[in-house]
Amino acid sequence: MTKTQAATLSLLIGLLSLGLALPGCRGSKPEQKTEQEKPSQDTGKPSTPVTIEPAGYAKAIVGRVTYGGPEAEAKVIYVPTKLEDKGDCPKEVPGQGWYVDRSKDKKGVRYSVVYVRAATGYRLPPLEKLERPEKDPEFVELRQPHCQFEPRVVLVPPMSKLQVWNDSDKGHKPIDHDSNIAGLQPVRLKPGEHRDLDIPASDREPRAVTCGIHSGFMRAYVWKFSHPYAAVSNDNGEYRIPHVVVPKEGKLELWVWHEMLGKSKKVQDLTLKPGEETTVDITLP
Repeated sequence: MTKTQAATLSLLIGLLSLGLALPGCRGSKPEQKTEQEKPSQDTGKPSTPVTIEPAGYAKAIVGRVTYGGPEAEAKVIYVPTKLEDKGDCPKEVPGQGWYVDRSKDKKGVRYSVVYVRAATGYRLPPLEKLERPEKDPEFVELRQPHCQFEPRVVLVPPMSKLQVWNDSDKGHKPIDHDSNIAGLQPVRLKPGEHRDLDIPASDREPRAVTCGIHSGFMRAYVWKFSHPYAAVSNDNGEYRIPHVVVPKEGKLELWVWHEMLGKSKKVQDLTLKPGEETTVDITLP
């Protein structure tokens, strides 16, 4: 081998060595872990909902819903009907509000829906597996005298139907505007007529119902749960949910809804004991 050939060979070996070292200098891409190598994210909750098994039944969950906001915002907004001169409706009817006017201290919130919900990862037993001391009524009424729905919030037990009445001498057309929930179809009611409606249960939200003829001021909410653990607060803001299942394993939560909130709100986790009454007072908003 000549000196020139030896020098060329030495240069090639040096370049090859440098080339092999360059990837390490530049930093190679880190190896991506496969799905099997990713650490598991164990949240401590069941991956699929587990049906709660009853360990007994609490006597009741009771309490009072009160308004804790500014006094000036507690009043019900009255909506003008603009139909008084035609003899169709009163001059104005109640609209949105906290409805504290009938309570003794003007703080008790009427028309709150207080209900029980299974915690994430669990679900309540099916209706046929629950112990129920009292039978659901066949019908729950929604009436509409004087160009307004009464009551404003209606709770329909899981085995009951909604009976819609027109008590006035004018025609009304109650309509369900929650298009994401089927079941309450538009229906025209002549004076004195009623219609029986079998509404599918929805544990997510109530149905907003308005009148297609007087949509600007006639409004109500109808809610049918798949379980019996719900109540509407009365004139003094009080509620009572009787005979609530006590989980052998799993957790329950207490939630509240009011039209002024616009959505449901979690109140707290529940710790119930068979045969005992639990008191939970709620302050809104």
